[in-house]
Amino acid sequence: MDHAILIAAGTGIDGEALNSHGETIFGGIPQIKRLATTAERAGIKRFTVIVEKNDSPLKELLNKGKGVKSDITWHTLGSPIKSEPNPSLVLQSNLIINPAGLLNLMGSKVSEDEVTVLVDNQKDAWVKTKGDSIDDIFSYGGKVVGAFVANASLLEKSTLNSMHLRSWLEELVGRGSVKSVPFQDGYWMRLSPDEESAKRAEDILFSHVSKSSSGWISKNINSKLSIPVSRLLINTSLTPNMISVIIGIIGILSGVFYIQGFPILGGLFLELSTIFDRCDGEVARIKLMESRRGQWIDTIFDQLSFLSFVVGVPIGLYKLTKSSLAITLGSINLGIFLFFLIWSFYFLVKYANSGSMVAYSKTVDMLVPVEKRTLIHKLIIKLRPMMKREFFSLVFLVAAIFGGYTWVLCLTTLGLSLTLIHQIDDLFKLKRLKQADSPT
Repeated sequence: MDHAILIAAGTGIDGEALNSHGETIFGGIPQIKRLATTAERAGIKRFTVIVEKNDSPLKELLNKGKGVKSDITWHTLGSPIKSEPNPSLVLQSNLIINPAGLLNLMGSKVSEDEVTVLVDNQKDAWVKTKGDSIDDIFSYGGKVVGAFVANASLLEKSTLNSMHLRSWLEELVGRGSVKSVPFQDGYWMRLSPDEESAKRAEDILFSHVSKSSSGWISKNINSKLSIPVSRLLINTSLTPNMISVIIGIIGILSGVFYIQGFPILGGLFLELSTIFDRCDGEVARIKLMESRRGQWIDTIFDQLSFLSFVVGVPIGLYKLTKSSLAITLGSINLGIFLFFLIWSFYFLVKYANSGSMVAYSKTVDMLVPVEKRTLIHKLIIKLRPMMKREFFSLVFLVAAIFGGYTWVLCLTTLGLSLTLIHQIDDLFKLKRLKQADSPT
């Protein structure tokens, strides 16, 4: 299924005026653009947008040069809709949903006179179902999500008249032509005329913005600081890539403070850059601006921050004590870190097809079957939470406060040594797998 019909005219499933929500801005972008981009990410490549007037302001918002990649056909209410050979995804314009929430529906099969309805199966749902068929529609309740799969011909009568989705669905239910698919993944809501509706929508987006790979500290502590900042950033002209650069500079200052003899400030700036490192990703996901280029920019500036830290700590300690320990451990740390960078970047390009460090461990685990994992690999999986930046940057800050340079330097060596064992083990595992796959 690669075609979607966006209904931005007439009235929706709860009788709401659908021409009044496409321009609503929340999360930094207009609703109609959010809905179209979401559908694109679910696999849609062509749109038919039903509007009430030929000069609809939505046309400017869905201009191809502004982020929407698909071909768009504009259809004015009251004229015949162009038929499609296959069923289409039908979305009312005030629906807020994520791509995963649409995929189950888009996989449904319908005949020419049937429609499949995405339904949130809660106790107070306003549809009565028997198996995968809908038997009756109750009074208002709003648990029909607002997403359907149907042939365009089924909409023809409605598009020639008032386009009332509720009446359209009730008529089809009367014919026994409506099936249901349960909503399974992510989130959904519909904008309403209520002034607080856009705020509730933004709250929903931010409640789902954390990456699945984020650890406990990031989700439960760091997010309490990053999300309020991201809420401000989405309403500025700063792009996620610009935010990555700013956060990277904050991280680089960590090493500068260590060199200048201020280890606590060095630890604090590394921790701040770690906390706000969430912001570029949060803004990108809320504004639907994620990109491979953005992943690489984020990763590069993250590593520049840590490189500054790795170099700054031993220099600061040496300036203070003239200790050979600073030179020895500093050189070891720098060597391990450079190996980490070279191997990680090579791995991301060759195996993960990603610019995000998050993809590293996921790809390794995917490439190495459970039955072929060594004891070291299994131990590393247990230790990975401690290798996450959200954990070790906090540890370094505490070490800087209570133990100064020496503790920070020794803990850095310990952490990097564990990382080196991890990567050498990965390297040999992948080499063995490659040899096993090679023809003899």
